[in-house]
Amino acid sequence: MKTLNCMEERINKKFVVVITLNYNHAYDTIKCVDSLLKSTYTKYKIMVVDNGSEDNDYTKLLKTYSKEDKVKVIRIERNKGYVGGVNYGLESALQYNPDYFLIMNNDTVIDEFAMEELVITGEKHEQNAIVQGKVYNMDEPETLQYVGQYAVDEKRIIYLPYVKEGREKDIGQFDEEKELGMADDIFWLLPRKIFNKVGYYSKYFFLYGEQNDYALRVKKEGFKLIYIPKAKLWHIHHLTTGNSDIDNFKVKYWQNYSSYSLYYLHMNRGFFYRTFLKSFLKINLKMILNKMKLRKDKFIEPQFKAVWVFVRWLFVKSENMGYNPYE
Repeated sequence: MKTLNCMEERINKKFVVVITLNYNHAYDTIKCVDSLLKSTYTKYKIMVVDNGSEDNDYTKLLKTYSKEDKVKVIRIERNKGYVGGVNYGLESALQYNPDYFLIMNNDTVIDEFAMEELVITGEKHEQNAIVQGKVYNMDEPETLQYVGQYAVDEKRIIYLPYVKEGREKDIGQFDEEKELGMADDIFWLLPRKIFNKVGYYSKYFFLYGEQNDYALRVKKEGFKLIYIPKAKLWHIHHLTTGNSDIDNFKVKYWQNYSSYSLYYLHMNRGFFYRTFLKSFLKINLKMILNKMKLRKDKFIEPQFKAVWVFVRWLFVKSENMGYNPYE
């Protein structure tokens, strides 16, 4: 019988709580959870947070996993957005006293070795790093979607993705572990040690930008963001955004509003106000030109609304409750 070395013994004792959200996509969530249940790593619990789905969607999850000890389905009666859902999951997960939280999107399928590889790396870095792996496209499983971002200008919070346009054939070009400038919680392993220091996701976000904010807070506390190539996952890109103009307007509004929040929280104040003023004037000018039929930009309206709602937020600093003018 093989004798475990000290590192293997340490890794095998670490408990992981997986947190994933469901919002009216039970079919995709079930595929995600089923892939997790095939993991070679065994010390884990999966928490599916139903974020106010329709009753039949929620009931489908309950029935599917009613006899599965490793899966717990919990419910929020009203959609609290991505941030509210993850925070609810994190708070609920504390009852299991985990060493790690694996936060991941529900529109994903994870490789059976991924969780084990993430924990190995987490322990190698003595729980001083968030660890993420390779993200592939679900519809083109040999192409990479995301492996992290590198810093171009940290003062301006500009981080560019290593994978070009989210579609790049995997030929081994990202097969080395590396420290990242920015990571994404499509799936990342968050050590309890870091969570105890950094806390929950910021309530100033609802959808978009929250992972960037969290990653920057992690770095400010002296922790790292680490990418490893051996942890693999396949992701349906933008499952929740929809295809209509109204759906796109909703997304454009959220993206712009969240960007302003991110800049405000992490830029030097003086630099932020100069940058924001330029953006404010530029967007308002474009809106005027649109109204005068001197230019055509159908996406300027959600940008215009986002900048004005953000101006109002600057005076109240309230929790983001998910307001979107295109709901």
